[in-house]
Amino acid sequence: MRALKMAVDSCVQGGVYTNTLKHNTYSRAKTMLERLTRAVEAYTKSVSEQSSKRSNARYEAAYKKARMYVMHFLQVFSMAVMREEIPRAKRAYYGLPVDDDSLPTIIPESAVLEWSRKIADGERKRQGEGGVPIYNPTMGRVAVACDIFKDMYERQRRLQEATAEALASVAALRPECDRIIFDVWQEIEEKFATLTGDDRIKKCSEYGIIYYTRPDRKKSPQKSDNE
Repeated sequence: MRALKMAVDSCVQGGVYTNTLKHNTYSRAKTMLERLTRAVEAYTKSVSEQSSKRSNARYEAAYKKARMYVMHFLQVFSMAVMREEIPRAKRAYYGLPVDDDSLPTIIPESAVLEWSRKIADGERKRQGEGGVPIYNPTMGRVAVACDIFKDMYERQRRLQEATAEALASVAALRPECDRIIFDVWQEIEEKFATLTGDDRIKKCSEYGIIYYTRPDRKKSPQKSDNE
């Protein structure tokens, strides 16, 4: 963007076109600068929305609450099984092992949503067979907390997808940008080919050309005959 902007801006001085670049090359550079600017702005906006501190704080709070309700429900259910108030075989309804009293470690966001679905299905099936509902928390309260988190999770996922798409759009412009910059810099150097040394470098630099000395091209200091 910097290279294109310097070339485009320098070709118009005092409102007058300098003819440093061919008109077609100038138009290509100007059009690409506008396209690239829009693409980068879209990407920056998407990143800003995704990384908003306020949104992230709300998301984190919703995640912790949903995870807490899911874990507490499983703990209450498991203790009821251990007290033999609920048949051990019913653990299978909730996706839990029947042979032991272990409970899952629910950490990733996707795991919260997965286990909220499992316990909802298990509770529905068990109650359908005449089982007494689990209380404190009830399945209804768990569902509310998880639904709120699910909405935020889906929004965050859409933002991540939008950010990835915006970044891909920027990257897709890069090859054409490179070709245009190559053509622009070639024409600029040809325009000032009659200048020599630092004068030529300085003039070309005003149009955005960056010169540097490659490490493998640096001259080694000449050694004296005595060395």
